Amino acid sequence: MRFSSMLFLAVFILSCSDEHDELATIDVADAFENQMEVKLSEFVTEVTYIPLETIKESYISDYPAIKVGDYIVVRNAGSGMPLLLFNRSDGKFIRSIGKVGRGPDEYNFPAKDYYNTGKNIVYTNGYKPHEMKVFDITGSFLNSFSRPEIAEPSVKGGKISISFGTYLDDENYVSFIDNYTGAIKTKLVIFNKDTIKKTFPNYLKWGDKDLTKNRRPSFNTTYFIRWNDNLYFKEIFNDTLFHVTAEELKPRLVFKMGKYSLSYEDQQKISPSFGQINSEYFLITDIDENSRFIFFCLSYYHNKKYIGFFDKKLKTTTICQETPEYKSALVDDINGFMPIIPLDFTQENEMIAVLSPIEILHWLKNNQDKTNKIREEMQWLYDLTETSNPVIVIAKCNN
Repeated sequence: MRFSSMLFLAVFILSCSDEHDELATIDVADAFENQMEVKLSEFVTEVTYIPLETIKESYISDYPAIKVGDYIVVRNAGSGMPLLLFNRSDGKFIRSIGKVGRGPDEYNFPAKDYYNTGKNIVYTNGYKPHEMKVFDITGSFLNSFSRPEIAEPSVKGGKISISFGTYLDDENYVSFIDNYTGAIKTKLVIFNKDTIKKTFPNYLKWGDKDLTKNRRPSFNTTYFIRWNDNLYFKEIFNDTLFHVTAEELKPRLVFKMGKYSLSYEDQQKISPSFGQINSEYFLITDIDENSRFIFFCLSYYHNKKYIGFFDKKLKTTTICQETPEYKSALVDDINGFMPIIPLDFTQENEMIAVLSPIEILHWLKNNQDKTNKIREEMQWLYDLTETSNPVIVIAKCNN
């Protein structure tokens, strides 16, 4: 019986290894060592700049989250601030979405993946433990539900309250379970309101057998991306991008890090001492996709950011080199304006980026030879100040 079990395990590991070998590979290490200048026109045909209206009611903090669908919806950093709704065509402020408070039709703070662009609804956290509240784009309360708990023997109390990761479809939601102890046995949970529909196990461990010794910084440890009605996810310390369905978790492609790789088992090395982050390793800190490319943000060497992309048709990987005056980005050869860092892609195949007013003014100061021409073409620049709200870039991607 023991021999049969061992034989089954060996066959399972070999089959997983074979599947891993057949996956598409994003060779990040090679692309990093052969960085290239990349032009914006390789990806888009036209670019529209939308300054978000700056009034008292529409104040946007530093480091906001911004999502674009039929509307532009902004989540400010920090708590106690409602979602902000802007007109997509001209950036005019429309309203706050709902109210922050303890009432039955109020919420505590927005969820991380707060805007369902297909349904024009938003997800928020209520004040009650585990409570989620759903509103439409006008701020009208739609419904609420409680996030369920799962059993987990490696944590104090033996249970984990799952978080709201994102929506899977019209009925189901997804939660990623961060393996913060090093021995948590669940990776993903599919749930429908307060009912668990499916759990996907985690077979990987890290750190010491004495779990009290395991320490690492708190990261945004997983990234959900959505394209063509499909949901994908990747953990920050795992090299594989998975396709998520209600019944299956299927590997899709692998990020090859080479000598810059930090294995899942050694993830505590990312923080050699309290308050420090090891700069020897690559970390993929964002992933987005459109019809032709998978874009990703690479963090390396004292948190420097590099923009990379994988051509799904040609199976090639590229890292954008830094410009003399700017960080790794796409060089704007369409308008001759600021380099662009893709933030997201809409389901209509549009590239989304966000420009900070301070960075825009700094660029104008350092490019005096282009300033007059750019300002004549972009009249909104005359009204821009350091305290203005961000400028949204919406660019139509090549087919």
